[in-house]
Amino acid sequence: MQLYAFGSNGSGQLGIGNTNDVSTPQLCLFPDDTKLPGRPLKIVAGGNHTLLLLDNGTVYYAGSPRDGQVNPGSPLPSTTTFRKAYISRLGDKVVNCSAFWEGSVFVNAENEVFTAGLGSKGERGIGGISASLGLQMLENLPPNHSQDWSKIVDVTSGVDHTVVVLADGDVWGWGNGRKGQLAQPEEYVWVPRRFCNLEFPVIRAVCGREFTLLIGHGGRCTILGSNKHAIKSQTPSAIREWADISASWGSLFVLKNSGSVESWGRNDHGQLTPPELTEIQQIAAGSEHVVALTKENKVISWGWGEHGNCGSNTDADGDVKGNWNEIYTDQAERHRKVLGIGAGCATSFFWTEASDIEKT
Repeated sequence: MQLYAFGSNGSGQLGIGNTNDVSTPQLCLFPDDTKLPGRPLKIVAGGNHTLLLLDNGTVYYAGSPRDGQVNPGSPLPSTTTFRKAYISRLGDKVVNCSAFWEGSVFVNAENEVFTAGLGSKGERGIGGISASLGLQMLENLPPNHSQDWSKIVDVTSGVDHTVVVLADGDVWGWGNGRKGQLAQPEEYVWVPRRFCNLEFPVIRAVCGREFTLLIGHGGRCTILGSNKHAIKSQTPSAIREWADISASWGSLFVLKNSGSVESWGRNDHGQLTPPELTEIQQIAAGSEHVVALTKENKVISWGWGEHGNCGSNTDADGDVKGNWNEIYTDQAERHRKVLGIGAGCATSFFWTEASDIEKT
C-alpha cells in the first residue's frame, strides 16, 4: 500500500519530504520505504502535525513534534517524512488516537489514555498547564479501566477539547468547555470529567471546533456547545440509518447507508454537500473541507481549499462551491484501488492497494 497527501504543509505535516503546499497528490515518505509499513486504521491531524495509526498498533507522525511530542528526549525539529512514534510507554500497541490543535491523545491496548503536546485550556487533561511536551498517562480515566464496561470505544478531539466514550455509554471529556461542548458547567476542564444527565447511552462522539455531537442506538443524538452557524438548531433529535458521521470546525456531515451525504452548519466556502452528489462509500471532514471516496472508487473533495487541499481547480477565493473536484480515480497510478481516506487542518490523504508489480 501507498499513502498520498495534498494540502497545507508548512510544518511538513503531509510527510512528502518538503514544506511546500501542494494541490496534487504526492507520495508520502517513510524511513525505509515509500510503501506503507501496515494497513491504516485512522489518520488524525492537529494544527501542524499528522498521526497515522496502523492496524499493528504502531503510530507514525509527520510535521511538528512540538505539537504532539511522542518521542523521548527534547523536542525534535519538524519532520517532513513520516517517522515511527516512540510507543513503549504506550504499551507497545495503540488502538485509537485523536489530535487537538497542539497535541495528541492515545488509547493503548490496556485501555489507558495518554496525552502529549501543549495546551493552555486543559487540552492535556493532566490538571494544569504542563512544561512537559512528552507523554503522560491520565491516571483516573477510565475509572476501573480493567472492567469491560469501562472500555474506551471512541475518542475524538476538536481544536481544544477531547471526548471519550465508554462501553457502558458514559462520556468523559476535558479541555475548553466554555461554549458548553463538555456539558456542564461552561469552563476550562483541566482533568477528565464525566458528562452528567445525558438522556441515553452514547456509542459515538464527534467534535467540531466549539461543539460535540453525541449519538446513541437508533440514531438518537444530542449536540452540546455553540449554536454558531445554526449547528445546534439544525441538528435533528435522531439521525437514522447513518453509516458514518464526521465534523469540520463548523459543519456536520452524515454518510447514510444509501450512500447519500446530509450536512448542515457553516457554508461560506462551500463546505456543505454539493447538489447531485454521486454515491459515497467513505467520508472524512477536515477543518473546512471534505474528502470523500465514491462508490466508483474516485477520491473527490469540496469546500475551502485555499492550501490545495481540495485539488487545483478552485475559484478565486480558493473554494470549491456547489460542486466537487475529482482528485483520483482507480484508472490512474497503475490501476491501484483506493482503500481509505483522511482529512485534517487543510490537509487531505488517501491510501491505495499495492500495484500489480508490488504484489508479485
